[in-house]
Amino acid sequence: MKSNHLLLLALKKVREHVGEGTNTSRFLTSELGLLRSIQGIADVIHFIPMEGQPYRLTEGRVVFFRAGTLRLRINLREVEFKEGDLLAVSPGTVFEFLYISSDLDLAMLAFSNSLMENWQKEDLLQTYLQGRLFLHLSLTAKEVQRMEQLFALLWEVVHDRPFPRASVQSLISLCFHQLDFVRKSSQSTERQQHTRQEEVFNRFLELVNKYAARERSITFYADRLFLTPRYLSTLVRQASGRTVMDWVNEAVMQEAKLMLRHTDKLVYQIADELNFPNASFFSKYFRRMAGMTPNDYRRKDE
Repeated sequence: MKSNHLLLLALKKVREHVGEGTNTSRFLTSELGLLRSIQGIADVIHFIPMEGQPYRLTEGRVVFFRAGTLRLRINLREVEFKEGDLLAVSPGTVFEFLYISSDLDLAMLAFSNSLMENWQKEDLLQTYLQGRLFLHLSLTAKEVQRMEQLFALLWEVVHDRPFPRASVQSLISLCFHQLDFVRKSSQSTERQQHTRQEEVFNRFLELVNKYAARERSITFYADRLFLTPRYLSTLVRQASGRTVMDWVNEAVMQEAKLMLRHTDKLVYQIADELNFPNASFFSKYFRRMAGMTPNDYRRKDE
């Protein structure tokens, strides 16, 4: 099994490969990662399988897009990011690379929950630490300038010695205050645009991401949304063009692929964790969905 699969996605794994420290575009400790430009990871990014492989973030991310285009599947939803966009996601977020333009450039902040322990947490930071944050913002020119200033100041401060922990905590908190301000300023417009159908569908996807590894019946999700199975099926198809089971199966396969690639668990152990009757049943299911056996998938690209 490869040792590089989680590079850039867990600070521990990054440090194992490149060591703790800094270059002109990258700063890294056990609790904090800061990237000024994508050039800061040019020496390791080629180790990461970019297509068809889901990843689960050990630490969350705040990503500011300076140029180019990046398309990701994040917790089952496809999202495209372009210049001036900002993404903030919690630890535990699952994503997959779909497209990376050749001119992509970005700045990125990653930090462990332990870094912000004993710090007064405003609502958005608390949501992040609790594993519930997905935020995609399109910034105005003024907001872009402010984020550039925040990242530049944070970059300057992290190089002070001894490491200025309290100052770094303050700047991370300030960053989340700024994100919350931008979010709230655009929230009223977004609320008007969201239909009841979209709200229920978004809640359905949250439930699928949380429970699909163990629960695969339409009734389970309908009950939690206080809907009939028939109405939920109709609503999901109208909102997405896909069935309830399409989404559930995608989430199950995502979790299966994560365990096959990122753990040493045997197939029968994965089958048990995913609530399949036995390894044979799981293997047949996986082959039907992926066109290959679990072991073939595990060996792919080795």
